[in-house]
Amino acid sequence: MGLNFSKGAFNAFAAGSPFESVTMSKATATNRQCGTLRTRLDKYLPVEGETVIDPTLPDATKVTNCQNALLNYGTGANTLNAHVQTRLDSLLDDLQVASAVKSVDSYLNDVPDSCANINTIMGTAAGATDDLLATSSDILNELDQGITDFDSGTMDKADFEDLLDRVTAELGSNLTTMLGMISNEVTMVQSMYDTHRQMAQSFKLAGLIDDPCVRPFLVRLAGPELSQVLVSDFGVGDVEQIDV
Repeated sequence: MGLNFSKGAFNAFAAGSPFESVTMSKATATNRQCGTLRTRLDKYLPVEGETVIDPTLPDATKVTNCQNALLNYGTGANTLNAHVQTRLDSLLDDLQVASAVKSVDSYLNDVPDSCANINTIMGTAAGATDDLLATSSDILNELDQGITDFDSGTMDKADFEDLLDRVTAELGSNLTTMLGMISNEVTMVQSMYDTHRQMAQSFKLAGLIDDPCVRPFLVRLAGPELSQVLVSDFGVGDVEQIDV
């Protein structure tokens, strides 16, 4: 029996993890950095039960808000990591479906094939969030240096509080953008698989309608919309007698 596939590819897939994305290591590093900075900020919060607030410390609410932003962004980085891993695990299946669906879209809409949807579902795995992660890493590095400067007395309290506010706002904005990209990919993948299933069902119908044993059941059990299609596209007449 003749087989036509790459032996090298076969062995590569047997070895596991044939596809990789540097985005995952970047997301992991960002999450780790967020955790480290959250811990560094703990020293600015009052001890539980303490009634006298140290006036030299930054506003506790600003510190807490920044810690929450760090926690949320770190969680978002983990979400991105898991999402990219999912994209890699199902890469060939997703791309096979996407390749078929772009032809379906071209056929249904009478337009040339487009790579737009494929580019969308592969975005994060291919580095679409890398600039976002880099921007976030920059503000995290700035916070790290800011903590050091504030502790050494080279940054005053007002400037440090402004930095806390900027970190909180920027991480929140970046997180929203990142989660939006992930959601968009998930929605697009689901839509592609739905379209692919419709295409498969359409092929099945076309392949079965001419079978004299099957045709009567398809005609009798079809709903109103499909019945109209059977008449207009397949020339089916009245419901045929079924011998049972």
